[in-house]
Amino acid sequence: MKKFAIILLIGALLASCAGKKDQYSISGTIKGVDSGMVYLQKFDSEASDWVKMDSGALVKGEFTFTGKIEMPEMWYISMNAKQVFVPLFIENADIRVKINADSLDKSEINGSASHDQYTKYVTGNDSLNKQMEVIYMQWKAARESNDTLAMKRIDSLSNDIDKQLKKKLVDFAKANPKTVVSPYIIIRNAWQFELPELEEVVVVFDTSLNASAYTKAIRKRIDILKSVQIGMVAPDFTMNDSLGNPFTLSSLKGKVLLVDFWASWCSPCRAENPNVVKAWKAYNKKGFDVFGVSFDTNREKWIKAIHADGLTWNHVSDLKGWGNAAGKLYGVNSIPANVLLDQDQKIIGRNLRGVELLKKLAEVLGPVTPEKPKKGKK
Repeated sequence: MKKFAIILLIGALLASCAGKKDQYSISGTIKGVDSGMVYLQKFDSEASDWVKMDSGALVKGEFTFTGKIEMPEMWYISMNAKQVFVPLFIENADIRVKINADSLDKSEINGSASHDQYTKYVTGNDSLNKQMEVIYMQWKAARESNDTLAMKRIDSLSNDIDKQLKKKLVDFAKANPKTVVSPYIIIRNAWQFELPELEEVVVVFDTSLNASAYTKAIRKRIDILKSVQIGMVAPDFTMNDSLGNPFTLSSLKGKVLLVDFWASWCSPCRAENPNVVKAWKAYNKKGFDVFGVSFDTNREKWIKAIHADGLTWNHVSDLKGWGNAAGKLYGVNSIPANVLLDQDQKIIGRNLRGVELLKKLAEVLGPVTPEKPKKGKK
């Protein structure tokens, strides 16, 4: 009897081990394409670039990938032909993928529990996302007709939906503290969160998620944001100016300085530039200056925008777009963005725009003295 019980126990253990996958196996089909190369890739936020993790041949519309991953991650199945690009949470499991090259939104993914959770989150936002699409089209039409009142009204509606989407995001993360999908959607939308909000949500995650690249990224962002809060000394950096010469932030010490993150391709940035010009003209003689940091990748377009918008102050860029080193140092995930520094380069304001910037400058430097009208010749 005892021997029989031991045999049963060993059998149960073997069955248990066999049920746990220690690698992933992806079998897929792509309707509409018969042959070519299929890639598994992911986005490396540190390098701000895509990294190919694996590749395989598509044979008669079918492909396979096998491998091992420590923690589930969002990767993408891609193919140059037909511009196939399908997101997929990879985890150690048997995953089946059906892709329609002509209709990627109809792709089917089965076998990944993490992907099922992600799909649940995305589907829950369908209604709000559709509303946002309609609002965007309305805003675009209003902009084309230069209807500023309509644009202002539509912006208000858009902000309301953004708030609802953010709440759903946070609610999902707090209700699902053990799935890697939660830190993924938080870091993916990190630009929406201030420091206290990130700190509040990260503490609810299960300790099993500490090894996740997404949880690590959130904690790193928290550390960065702590270093650029009001009251902190601004991190120094050196970057090439528009002539290709190195220029250091600390060389402007002694001035009240707006470090302005922008780009020539950023419409909201270009719309804000006249406000920054107005502030510079009003307060430059009282010790205010601006230091432009561009997220451009094209030098010619960057220089053209500087001249077109009349930005008569110092500018730098490493021409790496979202990979801009200064942007990473300051935790900039969306533009326009800025920090205001006092004469000792201590941060005294963040993301001040329009009237808010003028009010802060008046508080720091005093009111602007109106220029006396010039007397005409008699």
